[in-house]
Amino acid sequence: MLTTPDYLLLLFFGMCGAFLSGFLGVGGGMIYIPVLDYFLRRLGLQDEMLVKAILANSLFTIIFSGSVSSWKQYRIGNFYPREILLTALPGMATALSLTWLIRSGDWYSKQLFNYVFALMLLVIAVRMFSANQETGVEKEAPNWKYRITGLFAGIITAFSGLGGGVVMTPLFTDWMKQPFKKAGSISNGVIPLFAITMGIFNLSVPAGAPLMKGQIGLIFLPLLAPMILATFVFAPLGVKIAQKTKPGVIRLIFAIFTGIVFTKLIVEIVQHP
Repeated sequence: MLTTPDYLLLLFFGMCGAFLSGFLGVGGGMIYIPVLDYFLRRLGLQDEMLVKAILANSLFTIIFSGSVSSWKQYRIGNFYPREILLTALPGMATALSLTWLIRSGDWYSKQLFNYVFALMLLVIAVRMFSANQETGVEKEAPNWKYRITGLFAGIITAFSGLGGGVVMTPLFTDWMKQPFKKAGSISNGVIPLFAITMGIFNLSVPAGAPLMKGQIGLIFLPLLAPMILATFVFAPLGVKIAQKTKPGVIRLIFAIFTGIVFTKLIVEIVQHP
């Protein structure tokens, strides 16, 4: 049973996740996943079912944070529909296929999830700290690079619940030489398309006896409602501030925040090997 302090906590972390979604173009999953892990454990979920619920609910929340951020990018004229579709379509196929495989068995344990999540965060943090600063010169990237990025991001989305932004943004900037703000906009456009595809799937999959009122499939709406509400204010705010912030500063914030989440995860792995 959720209490008033629980709802306030969910609202606060929803604000943080939504702001980062708009500011960094990552969907907010780095915030949502640890919060959902805590609350879903309280409901009694464990191991494989806990992983499935974390992935499902993180991605469902990302539908809103990513969509609102992308809409704000459109409103300010920083929107790239061709690049978004080139990236999203192959990624949606890989994300949905792997989500189905995860839902079909018990092979993807919480321990394995922690290792995958930690490895990804470490690689991203190191890459962001060490990457060269943006030169400001935009280069035209071939279509196949967007497709490859989408395929890889779809795999990461299914396994981590992060929405794919944490890998798309570095690939767009460092591999495809796109400006950081354009990379964030494309990522924000792709993320909700991934999340909607898997969100529909997770809503329709039977999950046994419901653990709380308002649960539909694997989606726990009472947990998500405060975080979703926060997206409508704080995701656009993140986009607005990002447009006024130097790319080097955004990179540094991205790397620092990823490092914080990585450290928290390592502590959990050590405590529960």
